Amino acid sequence: MNSSCDDEPNEGQPGVADFEPACFQSCLGLPDGDDQQLKDTAVAVRQEYRDGSRWKRLNCQRVSIFAERDRGTVFVVHVGSSVEFDWTWEGAKAFRPKSLDDNERYSDRFYEEADYEDEILWSGEIVEVDERNGCLFISLDDPERTPKAGPFFVRPFEFLSVLDSIYNGDEFAELRKHLPARLNAAEGDIHPQVSASSDCGLSNLHDWWQHSWSVLWGPPGTGKTWTTGQQIAKVLQDESERILVISTTNRATDAVAVAIGEAAKIHCPNEMDADTLLRIGKGASYQTFVAKELDPMLRGTESETLAQIDRLVQQLQAFESSEDKALARKQIGKLRTSANDQSNRIFVDADRRVVVATAFKAMSYLKDESIRKMVEDGEAPFTTIFIDEAGLISRAAVAALSLLAGRRIVLVGDSKQLAPISRISRILPTRQQIWLASSGLSHLDHTDNIPQAVHLLSAQHRMHPDVCKVVSNFQYDGVLSTAPDRAEMKSTLSPFIADQSRAIWYVLDEEDADLASIRAARGPAKKSWVRGMTAATLRKLFSDAGVRGSHGLFISPFKAQAQQIGKLLAGWGMKTWEASTVHSQQGSEADIVIFDTVNAGSGTWQIPEWKRLVNVALSRAREAVIVLASRSEMEEPYLRPLKQTMTAAFLVNDGKRFVWRDAGKTPSSQAVAVAEPNAGYKSKTSGRMGDQFDGRKGLKPILSQEQQRLTNLDLDGKPRLVRGVAGSGKSIVLCNWLAKTAMRLQDQKDARIWAVYANRSLQKLLQESIESAWTNLHEGDLFDNSEFPWEKVSLLHVKDVLAGMLPSVQMSIESIGFDYDQAAEEFLNRKGSDELLPRCSALFIDEAQDMGPSTLRLLLSIVEQTDKEDANSRSAHIFYDNAQNVYDTKTPKWSDFGLDMRGRSTIMRESFRSTTPITELAVNVLSRLSERSKRQDQQELLQLGLLEKADRSGEAWLRVRYNQIAGPKPIYHSFDNRSQEMASIAVHLKHLIVKDGISPTDICIIYNGRVQSFLESKLSPALAKIGVELSFQKNRSFERQPNTLVATTPHSFKGYESEVVVIPCVDNYVAPGGKILENSLYVAMTRARSLLAIYGMNRGSEASQKVGETIRTCISTQNRRPLIESVPDESGQGQ
Repeated sequence: MNSSCDDEPNEGQPGVADFEPACFQSCLGLPDGDDQQLKDTAVAVRQEYRDGSRWKRLNCQRVSIFAERDRGTVFVVHVGSSVEFDWTWEGAKAFRPKSLDDNERYSDRFYEEADYEDEILWSGEIVEVDERNGCLFISLDDPERTPKAGPFFVRPFEFLSVLDSIYNGDEFAELRKHLPARLNAAEGDIHPQVSASSDCGLSNLHDWWQHSWSVLWGPPGTGKTWTTGQQIAKVLQDESERILVISTTNRATDAVAVAIGEAAKIHCPNEMDADTLLRIGKGASYQTFVAKELDPMLRGTESETLAQIDRLVQQLQAFESSEDKALARKQIGKLRTSANDQSNRIFVDADRRVVVATAFKAMSYLKDESIRKMVEDGEAPFTTIFIDEAGLISRAAVAALSLLAGRRIVLVGDSKQLAPISRISRILPTRQQIWLASSGLSHLDHTDNIPQAVHLLSAQHRMHPDVCKVVSNFQYDGVLSTAPDRAEMKSTLSPFIADQSRAIWYVLDEEDADLASIRAARGPAKKSWVRGMTAATLRKLFSDAGVRGSHGLFISPFKAQAQQIGKLLAGWGMKTWEASTVHSQQGSEADIVIFDTVNAGSGTWQIPEWKRLVNVALSRAREAVIVLASRSEMEEPYLRPLKQTMTAAFLVNDGKRFVWRDAGKTPSSQAVAVAEPNAGYKSKTSGRMGDQFDGRKGLKPILSQEQQRLTNLDLDGKPRLVRGVAGSGKSIVLCNWLAKTAMRLQDQKDARIWAVYANRSLQKLLQESIESAWTNLHEGDLFDNSEFPWEKVSLLHVKDVLAGMLPSVQMSIESIGFDYDQAAEEFLNRKGSDELLPRCSALFIDEAQDMGPSTLRLLLSIVEQTDKEDANSRSAHIFYDNAQNVYDTKTPKWSDFGLDMRGRSTIMRESFRSTTPITELAVNVLSRLSERSKRQDQQELLQLGLLEKADRSGEAWLRVRYNQIAGPKPIYHSFDNRSQEMASIAVHLKHLIVKDGISPTDICIIYNGRVQSFLESKLSPALAKIGVELSFQKNRSFERQPNTLVATTPHSFKGYESEVVVIPCVDNYVAPGGKILENSLYVAMTRARSLLAIYGMNRGSEASQKVGETIRTCISTQNRRPLIESVPDESGQGQ
């Protein structure tokens, strides 16, 4: 970049239309960037663009018409089932190419990439979608060409098309020479001095203003928009300045434009009178500017058209039917298309000193040939650009937008609020994803030691001091303060809340409801998440007239919940309350905010993004914030800190009204509510089994010698394989190694650590275990209490990894079902492993036996090699137990992956979970049900002396030597019908809970196949009689209340354990084709620590009867202990 230049407009620039466009020499003084950064950004943008613009093929079953005389006609295309898009449907196009083949001979990608323009039989803009009923409302481009039954495409609005062109289009090749330095600056900590200092602007921002790349860091309520307006109005005293201000949405853009206009009335009214400050774009809200007497800022766009659009938008919010919404959106679209917009001229008119636009509109001007040529020549149409809400704009976009200014780039926003939304960045290579998922503010982690070019606003004017304290401690190191005018403001908050607390954690566990209503369930069309009991809780809160009449906001991270509660509020006639998602509320505020976490254990977002979501939710509140969450949810790392600053409470009816009650810290008071009232085992030891279980819960687990040795192993950045029997502590080693790796890599800026798993239920367990390992690493260190660096660590389900990678080879996750290994194999057939760029610095694979060889090859190929010549220089850690291979995947050969595991493989030889009787039964049942070809692991354990062949009264028996825990022997009961079986299980469970004092939370029912209906109809009512809820949970992290007994599958319970395991309907451990699921049964049996009870029927298929007979024989043999147990000697003869 030039180190010196003339800031005056360049008179030699060729004219645009009938006037000389504004033109300024670009002289930011940025250090040179790296061409590799540009290449990586280009690849990332192209992948995001391709993923976000994928067409969706649908099938039209019938067409109906909805018409009104004054509002026009829309065509309703019925697709016959619920419809779901991976992207927003606003602006999307539906169309039918003439060549679209009914038999799907060509892929969708074929049409997307075709070099020719196919004839279009019909097309139109989608103006509304009824997702549940599968209806698309379409405003046709040509009313003569109407939709017909048959296949058609939906193409999303291509928001990223301009950005993709800038980084990948041939026409921008010359312009791209200016991008590396700007990309480098967008990473942070680059703040050159401006070429010529300026004394204009706010006095407290004088030194900050002297930098060509600066940041105005504004936490919630600190007035960053107001400060932006004041600064711009003041710096217009410098007549050489021409300023572009951009923001993310029309709403945010209007807000910053109004702030500038209000400031201009005070500091430079002559500029307002001269129409030099303009908001361009047809999305501006006319009423917003009229209300502030700032409508002159809209000159250049037809004001009457904007007024009509405003009225229609207000009507749209009131409409409930899809038909009304569709017609309103069609009218809005027609008005915007027909309006006489002078924005193109205004954008480069030197007489317009401040131009305010959305980021999308501003970036689109780079496609204008005259502006592109200007930038190629090292010039720009503005001196300064303010990028508002910069935390939401990717580094790639920031670098591109910065091309429009030649003197100063100002990023305005907050790194602790919402980050840029990127669909695929999570699984992109590290060096690529940072340009999409990170903003120009992402490097701002802490509020101390910030450079002069970063101005932190710390006095907030929005939140009550009590709410401010919660937010400040949660994300801002406690630096936020409340401005005196806000602290002294008279509160209008209802005493119903104000007398309790202004920051309440409403503990949902205390409600009189079952766990199923507290836990999230899938929303309509199996999308998003909803919580059943929220409505009942809201009724209690809204029982107070003061709360009901407040300006309130219900927000949730999940769209389905927000929509459901929105309908509820409308039905209750609560016009001062609205419901919305967190993502659509950044920048808004309300007196009372109710934040419903719904499904805080969801892996939809990684932990750092969850923290930002929570921060945005809390900080919308002016007077009070109420968080609806269960105790289990509040243990998530992104909610746990709130327990220290929020009041845990709930509402009860005292007979007259609802009153607040302190929820306390733990649910221990209810822990044994279902046991006999005279048990008394809280105060004395009775010897009952429940007391024994309860007593050892308080014991701190101590690592075995083998676990300690492995945990202390020096990790050298090369691959390691850990195998082990069930219950040996493989996950303990994994989490300790991951914590050590995080510590080793925490100072490497772009380091990323992945932990990949195949069981979604494991996410929370892994998360908690990793944090525990991190805490233990720092135990005794008085000076290092740092939080675990989740910003560097991703916990990923293998499906999520594939979902991000498959589109790069024209594959989709929807097409593969559950055969992940087949998908990985096909991916590698299309793109060799040697072509893949690294996605992570270190990889940890849990339950690797579930992945399959192709999936493992793919995962191992994306780990960074520290030495290009050494394939073994990959920090990959694989944890494996083939006996738990519930998906019947093939056993990999590590050398085929380029890994040399000699001396790097460990077998963990001792189990600490199940008792010896349980383990021996599981091993013998597995051995007898397995095909001989699948017993290699058994042979290895025999060779290692971990198993021994024995003879018990003429019966062959495998004796376990890797477990020395004594305990009761398992039981097995079989019946003639399912009703008898369920009745027996109910009696057994009642005895365990009531007589033996075992907490329901210490019991787990593990079933296979379609038997849930039997359990619900026969077992649930019996348990309900003793106050126990049977809760069916799978494919998600587990939640429990004191009276909850969980029922799940072996696939979901892998990695977990329970004191008592009951296996019902064991005859159902058979696949539809008659294959016995011996590995799944082994997993189910080895989840039990102390007691194992198995139930089934005497009849069924041949395979079902074989399962039952095998278990019966093994238990009989186990119970029939001979006088002398014969163990073969080395020659195979008995001793």
